[in-house]
Amino acid sequence: MIAALRLAPRTREPLAIAAASVALLGSLAGGPGTATAASPRPSKICAACHGPIQKAWSASVKAKSWTNPVFQAFLADAQAARGDKIRMVCLSCHAPQAAVGGNLAVDDPVEQEGVTCNFCHNVSAVEVSDRPASYTHDPSNPNLMRGPYKDSDPGSAHEFEFNETFTKGDFCSACHWAKNEKGVEIEGTYPLWKASKASAAGKQCQTCHMPPAPGKASPLSKKQRDAVYAHSFLGPRVPGGLDSLVTLSGEVTSGKLKLTVLNTRAGHALPGGGRSLRSITLEVSWLDAAGKELSRATVDSYGTEFADSTGKSPVPKWLAASVKRANEIPADSPVVELVDLVPGAKRAEATLTYQPILPAYRTALAARQVDLTGRDPVLLAKTSVTLP
Repeated sequence: MIAALRLAPRTREPLAIAAASVALLGSLAGGPGTATAASPRPSKICAACHGPIQKAWSASVKAKSWTNPVFQAFLADAQAARGDKIRMVCLSCHAPQAAVGGNLAVDDPVEQEGVTCNFCHNVSAVEVSDRPASYTHDPSNPNLMRGPYKDSDPGSAHEFEFNETFTKGDFCSACHWAKNEKGVEIEGTYPLWKASKASAAGKQCQTCHMPPAPGKASPLSKKQRDAVYAHSFLGPRVPGGLDSLVTLSGEVTSGKLKLTVLNTRAGHALPGGGRSLRSITLEVSWLDAAGKELSRATVDSYGTEFADSTGKSPVPKWLAASVKRANEIPADSPVVELVDLVPGAKRAEATLTYQPILPAYRTALAARQVDLTGRDPVLLAKTSVTLP
């Protein structure tokens, strides 16, 4: 049973999923031990000095990466299909403190905090590669906090060490760039950002997802800084995270409806992370002179879809044997769609909608009564075109 599985803890080595999987088949140790002074701290300890930052983090997707009900449902599916080996792969980025400790049970409260404070600030290096979970976690001194400042002043609360990786998007590559054992790129947000004009201009992942503002890293600090990074981790499930992300315009040209989709704010292709789990759909409704809808059709669906070894598609990333379809909205160039006009139509209304979960998966999750709160489709943009 999962509750009994605990691998030997790792030390100053990059998280090696393959090695963990081999170890899983070997000797297994006992359950979680008693917390000591050298144990990773729960986030509530950090809140004593970093209250605003901890509060923002606690409401973020990082804090919910383990408890997320959709993740838990998908984890159950993945484990049923592929066993404990795939569980460790998933934990490496959704419950990383458990992964580096080899605890498949994730039964320690700090581990259940997901991408928690102590874990991230104990990362000493990141190998920028498509190897899953390419971070190096240093558990030798959980009280040593690494971060983006050379002149931190934590007093006696903890030790500190400047680490330049925390100032770069490279840090994010550890979990936002990965290929599976078949060579399929199951996460590709990092390389898409790296190839963008935003990256070339010096914008990091943190620029948008952890927007900096003047202030203090701790209300107790004596240092007023030009840039303190927000820990709200802005994204599609954060209020306002999708605002003004894309534009949609339309016109009639050469006897067709021309629709132009432009990614105006994201520094990477859209919909971004969660390949073969999310999409953006472009639909057109055709109306007559009285405003009555004559027909409605999907023009295109943007995203990446995987196929399994039998060719079935779409399938989630843990079953990916190949890329069936790659059709994301690029960061730096428009997407143009030409659509045949519908006879009798006098107006076309086009909508662009973000689907946080592919409709095929949503139906199945709803049938299992999985909590889908906050995962309703979101209207990104719309346009209306008068037809000749």
